[in-house]
Amino acid sequence: MASKYENYESPLTARYCRGTVISKTFSEQNKIETWRQLWIWLAEAEFELGLKQVTQEAIDELKANQKNIDFAEAAAQEKRLKHDVMAHNYTFGKICPKAAGIIHLGATSCYVQDNADLLLQKQALIHILSKLAICLKKLAAFAEKHAATVTVGRTHYQAASFTTIGKRAVIWAQELLMAFVEIKSSLDGLRFRGIKGATGTQDSFMTLFDEDEAKVERLDELVTEKAGFTRKFNISGQTYSRQQDSKLVFGLSNLGSAMKKVAHDIRILQAFDELREPFEAEQIGSSAMPYKRNPMKCERICGISTALINQVGGALTVLADQGLERTLDDSSARRVIIPDSFLLAEAALTTLQNVFEGLIVQSDVVQRSVDRELPFLALEEALMRLCEKGGDRQAAHHKIREVALSARQRLTDGEVVNIEDMISDPFFDKVRADVLKVAEHPINFAGRSESQVLRFIEDELNPTVTEFLPASWSAEATLDV
Repeated sequence: MASKYENYESPLTARYCRGTVISKTFSEQNKIETWRQLWIWLAEAEFELGLKQVTQEAIDELKANQKNIDFAEAAAQEKRLKHDVMAHNYTFGKICPKAAGIIHLGATSCYVQDNADLLLQKQALIHILSKLAICLKKLAAFAEKHAATVTVGRTHYQAASFTTIGKRAVIWAQELLMAFVEIKSSLDGLRFRGIKGATGTQDSFMTLFDEDEAKVERLDELVTEKAGFTRKFNISGQTYSRQQDSKLVFGLSNLGSAMKKVAHDIRILQAFDELREPFEAEQIGSSAMPYKRNPMKCERICGISTALINQVGGALTVLADQGLERTLDDSSARRVIIPDSFLLAEAALTTLQNVFEGLIVQSDVVQRSVDRELPFLALEEALMRLCEKGGDRQAAHHKIREVALSARQRLTDGEVVNIEDMISDPFFDKVRADVLKVAEHPINFAGRSESQVLRFIEDELNPTVTEFLPASWSAEATLDV
């Protein structure tokens, strides 16, 4: 017996998304059941509008057999016909003999293909928004916990003014929230293809309904309503505009960029030993160096996100290559690009949630960094207060630069540097007491960090994501990946 390990399997479904919601959404089973549902909705709408060929008996037979799919028969038919839609049309008709003559009546292949794709995309978008909402809530909890935990800010990767760990976390959250809004706009703007015929003119349906344009328009509206869409394309060729696909894939690729930025930052902070991603009890960091704690989860997020970021190029090419009323070079590309984009997003989000749930702050290391940089920030405070008391700004800047560079060199040489020594020069007599008082609490050098954290979460994050949190959502629940 042949082993499943003898043939290549996509790591997305075999490794990262095995048995997940997205892999089931884009499964062959779900796709063909959706095709059949579309045939049922079309028959129902045609019957409701008085088309005599369609009977209630035929519709009932279709409904009773929607999930009764003979995939072996369909494969044999496709091998013969070289047409997947007609293969399943014949297969459905074989088990529904009373309805065989009205399945797909008036439609073209894209009626089931495109509309089914849109129904699956809608399911997948809701799921991705739900996962992203959970990630954002987990990150928000981390940010609130550390809203006032002072840390050294870094610009150009070099030590800069203080911030808080929570403030840095809501910078990450803002990136993810902006991606959330972009993806939600794709969901809100998703338009159904509806019933348009072979070239988008609805000519076949005009023939069926004796050139009654009002009935054909109502048929389009009825099927759209049955599918749960509030908007449809009024104009199409055989396919709906692939620009809708590229917008959707861009939203997912944009999320990939945001996730990669967050994971990359965490990797850098792990290199500074200020943060650590979760590390399992028996996890091995390196096959050669047993003592290592490599940030493999954040590295995985970065790698998966790289693949996700690059999906948008394929989607844009599909749009550009869709010739006249339709060409078939979009079909094979879309079969890969759209499901893979969702699978990549789900894989990265699953790991990102796990990271947020177990993110560890190395408090002692963070405090040492703060203590090391505090004297230099006190000099910045001294500059402001000297100017406030009427001092010459340029002269003060020159003096402080001189003191700071000397202190930085002493630090490099291994000496201990403190604030008192750095502002011992009589030049600082007028402001020394005030500066030392402010420096007693490092949070004084972090500006509005704490309030910014709390306001962002309350005013922006929570109102945006709450509706997409699943009913089973729990702040305490965690993932094991």
